[in-house]
Amino acid sequence: MKKFLLVLFLFIVVVVVMMLFIPVTRTLILNLDLNKVLSGIHFRSGSGPVSKTAEGNQPSQKTFPEPGIERIKSDLIGKQIPGWSFDRITEFRQAAITSIARTDERIDFRLDLHMLPYNSKDESYYDTQIFATYLAGEDDWYLNKVEEIFITFDIQIPPGRWVTINSVPNCSLQPDEKNNLVWTSKTWDYEIISGPGIGEVILPPAASYDVKARAKHPVRIKLKFRPAG
Repeated sequence: MKKFLLVLFLFIVVVVVMMLFIPVTRTLILNLDLNKVLSGIHFRSGSGPVSKTAEGNQPSQKTFPEPGIERIKSDLIGKQIPGWSFDRITEFRQAAITSIARTDERIDFRLDLHMLPYNSKDESYYDTQIFATYLAGEDDWYLNKVEEIFITFDIQIPPGRWVTINSVPNCSLQPDEKNNLVWTSKTWDYEIISGPGIGEVILPPAASYDVKARAKHPVRIKLKFRPAG
């Protein structure tokens, strides 16, 4: 009888021990497996998990400096837009960034430029507005594209005489609205009038234009060329 009771007591002890320690063992095993999963994930503050790279680092982000106006002026040398070739840094008399559109891989700068040809014999200034597009490279931004919005310049014409103006290739001409002018071209067989009270006038494409002022004195007119289409 005593042996039976002893065996029963040992059996109860074994059952109790198993009930107490098996859940702990199971929890330890689960924790070890969970730690293995979490070890491959890096948590970044303010966002969800981000997978590590093969070297165990986060994906690289662009940290090189954004181009400024002096860098952009330098990068424009050697580029061309309709009606202008950027030849020398001294041609920039004024330059300003008027707007910027950014993404992680691209920056679009809108620029106002006041230019004077390096070989000009007088104060023949040109004003142009352009887009300069930069793309992200391996270790810096690089100038990818230059697009013209418009280019303007002034000319003086005498009264009562026809003056020929060469066109800017692939551009349309928009005369100013301050002076009463008559326009024609060898491309057309009719005249177009521009001036105060007439509204915006855009001349049809032509290789050159002939213009005459209706005033009785010399007038200075501003010509604005925009890329066609």
